Amino acid sequence: MTRTMRTFVVAAATAAIVTAANASEGAYFSQSWGWVALAFLIPTTLALILERATIPGRHRAVFALLMLLFAAWIALSALWSVSPAGSIRELERMLVYAAVALALAFVLRRGDAVGVAAGVTVGIALVSTYGLATRLVPDRLDTRDDPTLPYRLSEPLGYWNALGLLAAMGLLVALGFVAHSRRAWPGVAAALALPVLAATLYFTFSRGAWAALFFGLGGMIALDPRRLRLLWAAIVVTPATVACVAYASCQSALTTEDAPTADAVAEGRRMVLVLVVLALCSGLLAGSAFAIARRVAIPRGAVRAANVVLASLAVIAAGLVVAAAGGPYNAASELKARFDAEPVTGVDLNARLFSASGNGRGESIRVAWEAFRDRPALGHGAGSYEYIWYERRETQLVIRDAHSLYAEVLSELGAVGLAFLCAALLIPLVAAFHARRSRFVAAGAGAYLAWLAASALDWHWETVSVTLAALLAAGVALLAADRRRPTPLTTRTRVVVLAGSIVLTVLSLVSLVGNQALFAGREALARKEWASAAEHARRAQALLIWSYEPELVLGDAAAGLGEREIALDAYRDAVKTDPRNWVAWLRLAQVARGAERVAAYARVHELNPLEENLPGESARNSG
Repeated sequence: MTRTMRTFVVAAATAAIVTAANASEGAYFSQSWGWVALAFLIPTTLALILERATIPGRHRAVFALLMLLFAAWIALSALWSVSPAGSIRELERMLVYAAVALALAFVLRRGDAVGVAAGVTVGIALVSTYGLATRLVPDRLDTRDDPTLPYRLSEPLGYWNALGLLAAMGLLVALGFVAHSRRAWPGVAAALALPVLAATLYFTFSRGAWAALFFGLGGMIALDPRRLRLLWAAIVVTPATVACVAYASCQSALTTEDAPTADAVAEGRRMVLVLVVLALCSGLLAGSAFAIARRVAIPRGAVRAANVVLASLAVIAAGLVVAAAGGPYNAASELKARFDAEPVTGVDLNARLFSASGNGRGESIRVAWEAFRDRPALGHGAGSYEYIWYERRETQLVIRDAHSLYAEVLSELGAVGLAFLCAALLIPLVAAFHARRSRFVAAGAGAYLAWLAASALDWHWETVSVTLAALLAAGVALLAADRRRPTPLTTRTRVVVLAGSIVLTVLSLVSLVGNQALFAGREALARKEWASAAEHARRAQALLIWSYEPELVLGDAAAGLGEREIALDAYRDAVKTDPRNWVAWLRLAQVARGAERVAAYARVHELNPLEENLPGESARNSG
């Protein structure tokens, strides 16, 4: 296979995985984790069997090792976890990230960095195009809004902040192609996508995604040794992208909740025409920028002077901002006050873009910090945050994960777990520094930095498709930093790695089949097909032996059939499997009688003190 053909194959495979994972509701739910992991594990296993895998460079090897150690720590935490079932569930998700690390180490090679970067860009562009179409042509696409916060663009992921971050990452990698492609057509193609990605980001109304974009862009500029060319490309193509966002912000029916559908359709069609024109303009501008940059050589002295000027401007700008806020202490106090303030409400969604309210994030992080202080070394076990939240929350806010990856890891896995995670996440940045002269390393690192920053205040780790895209963007640096000549693995090493890959493959298959059965059972419950739901639940029960969820589906199906004793036994098994799960105790309370019913409701109140108006509680003393 020629180098060009291999690049196209890698790009196509990467784009397909990124697109498919995001199309599956962001791979947030467990029925998607198995097949996403297998998409990386199967090529890894085949490469090892066919003896095509080579010794990875030190950055890739260390990254894979640290990701596997983090996965092992998650599994080990089940021994002391408040919810072993929850810990194993987190391990199921972690299989995806471990699989990505193994594929980067043993399937891909140094020359594949360009293909990975291209695939990430194409995949994100495709997802963003579909998502934007759901807003601009709602009469052609059957879409839905989130019932709690409607009219923020979230399809197909289901979460507006995740889609916004994905589009921001796509903008950064696409900009890298505009600036550093050796041929004109890849840069022009990337430039065509910029207005689409920017419009997608805008209609999510995600403040965190905008902040992550600028953070990643700053890191990208700082890391890129050809930053003048990058800035030149950005300056040339930015007008079309800015014009697209400016035009979108003026469309009242597209930026106002509960706007008349007819008005939204009319404005959406006009927006499509404007978007097409501006995308073509962006492509033409990129072509012009490429032609000029190819003919103009910048003296090294001018480059050094420009770097000094840029660094000075950055320092001056930061100083002016801090001085305008009254000093570092006042600036931090003001930011904290705004973060803790009540969220901006109203039908005009443009207004929320200029609010710094954390929307309750401070409370979720506070609970995580207090939990960490209780058990600082080991934490409460992977997947335990949801249980801790319901026991300790001071508001009625319903959440499953802390709005901070790092705070949640501290509470669940302690300082040791956070050390493993941070060490693993740091390796791609080290690789990016060493390989910064490679063409697309800075762009991939910028997208990765955007994800790292956004994950500090949101649960993007749990949105597998977004984290997958970020790890692949980071993989550009890991691959480019590899200076080792392709050398076959020794027989002993190959056998060890192959054994581990096979184990992970089997676990992923079990997760895939078991969770598919579990979700099929839930869908059958929604259709009131009780017998079918029970059948699917038993299949899931046989595979997901660590989970309480199949028992809940089985109990619900039995209750629907009027088989009270079977339902009661299923709910008893659920609380035995996961004694800290208040939902399982509530199900038991609704079916049990007498003292068992009273005790079950009391347990619900212990585990979730703020939950009010529990179903059936008014009759809990009846026999």
